[in-house]
Amino acid sequence: MRAPALALALLLVAGLAIPLDTPYALIALVPLFVLAREGGPVAGAVGAPAIVVVSVLHDVVWGTELLAAEVIATAALAGAVAIAGLYAGARRGHAARERELLAAQAAADERLRIARELHDAVGHEVSLMVVQVQALGATRPDIGEETESIAGHGRRAMAEMHRTLSLLRGADDPAELDPTPGLDGLDDVVDRARAAGLQVSLTVEGAPRPLAPALELSAYRIVQEAVTNAVRHAGRAAATITLRYEPAGLAIDVVDDGSGEASVPTGGHGLTGMRERVALFGGAFTAGPAPGGGFAVHASLPYES
Repeated sequence: MRAPALALALLLVAGLAIPLDTPYALIALVPLFVLAREGGPVAGAVGAPAIVVVSVLHDVVWGTELLAAEVIATAALAGAVAIAGLYAGARRGHAARERELLAAQAAADERLRIARELHDAVGHEVSLMVVQVQALGATRPDIGEETESIAGHGRRAMAEMHRTLSLLRGADDPAELDPTPGLDGLDDVVDRARAAGLQVSLTVEGAPRPLAPALELSAYRIVQEAVTNAVRHAGRAAATITLRYEPAGLAIDVVDDGSGEASVPTGGHGLTGMRERVALFGGAFTAGPAPGGGFAVHASLPYES
């Protein structure tokens, strides 16, 4: 019953208007039960007396004999039905809360399972990679700079993974987490890309302004992923990063000249992840071949969403 209050009101009006002694009060108990179950104590406290009052008015208006026993019985029955509806509503609410708690617990358990898998599998392998490349650098001084750079990438990957694991495990104490990366860390992204052979330039247009932490983190990750794609797919190319602080939002453009043979990213989840980050803020995202060759990524993130 979608509108128990309306159904109850119509039944009471009809019962009052009909001079015959019809059992409308009994029929009205059905919407009263639903009304009390859905509307709570206030609805039940209004609906039950309404049935009693209308039954008394019916007898007064149409000159029917008014029996005290009948009024008491109607009041008792209406009260019992209202209480039963309230009880049913309380049980329904309790069951809904219990389902929510079970769903939240299941989600927490799944996050812990994923965190364990990441730590045990990925963390172990990355740690071994860092140890082995450092050992290689120790035996080959001529490539020590390159091996140290690779080891640095591995250590940063481990730091990012540990931060992600802390979030998955529900560590909400800021002291337990590393600082969240922001746009002030883009110089490091540029330096690492240059070390990997990609000529990168960073330009900031407009007056920088404070950004919400979530928005700044997403902007950083979008630039980081776009530059990583350029390193992987654009060969010995050149790329430009442009940040524009526009009136309504932050615009991001990462464009490479596509001098490599594989300038267009294929497979993986990088572009999907960037698109999802932008969608969270109601922004706009495009990625595809640039008109003059190469690949271009554009993201627009509104300051307020």
